[in-house]
Amino acid sequence: MNFQRNILSIAAATTFFSLASVAPADAFTFGNSGILFDTDTTIDFNFAQSHGWWFGDFGVKDLSTGLETLLISETLNANIGSGVANDSLGTAGSGLAVVNPFASFTFKAGTEYSLVLNSYKVTPTRTRGDLANTVYSTSALNNPFNDPNWNKPVTIGDNNYDPLLNGTTVKASDRVLFEGDLFSGLKLSFEDNGLDADHDYDDFIVSARVAVPEPATLLGLGLVAGAMAFSRRRKESQAS
Repeated sequence: MNFQRNILSIAAATTFFSLASVAPADAFTFGNSGILFDTDTTIDFNFAQSHGWWFGDFGVKDLSTGLETLLISETLNANIGSGVANDSLGTAGSGLAVVNPFASFTFKAGTEYSLVLNSYKVTPTRTRGDLANTVYSTSALNNPFNDPNWNKPVTIGDNNYDPLLNGTTVKASDRVLFEGDLFSGLKLSFEDNGLDADHDYDDFIVSARVAVPEPATLLGLGLVAGAMAFSRRRKESQAS
């Protein structure tokens, strides 16, 4: 019985430690003002859908190095058969706009990042053309020419993805809307164009959530740690 109690208590402690190590610490930023964590944090991203005629590439940019990491890419600019009637809907699945809708990225402690959406033009044969536009989740990066109009308010129009957003007013430099939180699920809604856009914020939508190990994995880690501790104590007892 003592052996079982020792393993279970250590397993519980290990589970708590593992959860704490993967969750964002109290001091972190993940929004229009930037992305910065004080501990290494892995975030899972999941493509929801897109509404737009351009090809979209979603990723993360390391602002200290300028390196962009591509996470989710549209292999079709929209689902076959999509058009004006459904605002060029793109969804995930075989033969649809996005084949691989899941991706994870580990944000390093103390490093500033921004989410990025690169949009590419569509050729007459519906293949990927030249880069059309780039927008960032960090609003300050969306005003390279220091245009004062980028700070003016804009009103979200007809949004096919979330009617609750209709009529919402945001700053023009906010090209991404953040709804929710990283623990229960955060929805990221991109507007892929500049000031002349329709401001519907449904051009590319993904969700983000802190990656947490499976309970079975955590229990396994706890059992291993408990067994190792028990073995070490038994050897010490035999040696004394």
